[in-house]
Amino acid sequence: MFGVLNKSVFGIDIGTQTIKISEVRKQGSNISVVNYSIWNDDLSEIIQDKDGRHSLSVDEISRIIKMMMNSAQMNIEEAYIAIPSYLSFSATLSFPIMSEEELAKAVPLEAKQYIPIPLDSVQIDWMNLGVSQDKTKLNVLLIAIPNKVISRYIGVSESLGITNKGFELDTFSLLRSINIPHKHTCVIDIGARTSTVSLINEDKQLQIMQSFDIGGNHITNAIASLKNISASEAEMLKKSNGLIGQDEELSAVVQSILREFILTDVIKLLHQYSDQTGIVIDSMIFVGGLSKMKGLKEFIELVIHTTEQKFQKIEISIASPHKSLRIKEVHDHNTLVDIWNDLVLSIGISIKEYSN
Repeated sequence: MFGVLNKSVFGIDIGTQTIKISEVRKQGSNISVVNYSIWNDDLSEIIQDKDGRHSLSVDEISRIIKMMMNSAQMNIEEAYIAIPSYLSFSATLSFPIMSEEELAKAVPLEAKQYIPIPLDSVQIDWMNLGVSQDKTKLNVLLIAIPNKVISRYIGVSESLGITNKGFELDTFSLLRSINIPHKHTCVIDIGARTSTVSLINEDKQLQIMQSFDIGGNHITNAIASLKNISASEAEMLKKSNGLIGQDEELSAVVQSILREFILTDVIKLLHQYSDQTGIVIDSMIFVGGLSKMKGLKEFIELVIHTTEQKFQKIEISIASPHKSLRIKEVHDHNTLVDIWNDLVLSIGISIKEYSN
């Protein structure tokens, strides 16, 4: 089935509570996941968080990755590493129409108004998003990653003896990994402790990304409090009952949290984007562990279509993998999607190798 494959490429996703490694190879136009490893020992274990107060040390993270490599029999000499978007700062800036040379000088001068820490403590990057809808301005996506975050990841690479082929914010890894329509699209990645909302234009180019302090753990904790049970028991109930299970009281708690997130955070962002650009989002895609929850698509459709006249025609869907993706020895599509959902970021960062 796979024939002669190229050299392996490794992608490492160091998340809030999990670490995931994907080993991929390319054959023709297809990408094959030939090996992978997932570490998620404890719901309460925090590998790293937004504030950095509860993060594991570089040595502890390196120890876990070494254990994963040994267990999966991976020989990693070099790898790409994804950085959680919530560890960065981002903003969309507008400038008068100007040349690339002028823009390169203007962006750093404007950046200090949007970054809440000294500029010499961050690495700045930016993307020219092109001319605005009314043709009067040039829009730029500003991204800044704190030096301490980059140093931490470099430390992990050095401790492992791995050559770092490149860092990337996980939002870009995510967008590379999923199947996105040629529409103005909102991609919602619901993680364990944070969620990232990304707005993509019809050419599949990132326009805005914003992180919110809500994730699957907020729902798990609410269920644990409601039922007076442990977090692990609540996690199992969340997965089995979902939004439409027999326990209506539990479903109501989950629905309440998701409804508030969608209406208070997501829809507000969509309105702001529409007011600024004149563009109405056509499609909304959910990805992440919570996207597997029973009834999610139908519930979000009900919430948006009954409360937001402006977005009545928005299409709600659950993310699917890039059409070129294959997983070794997996022939069932549902199984492939299930595995891919767990590895979406580590796969996305690894296939950066083939998009350069």
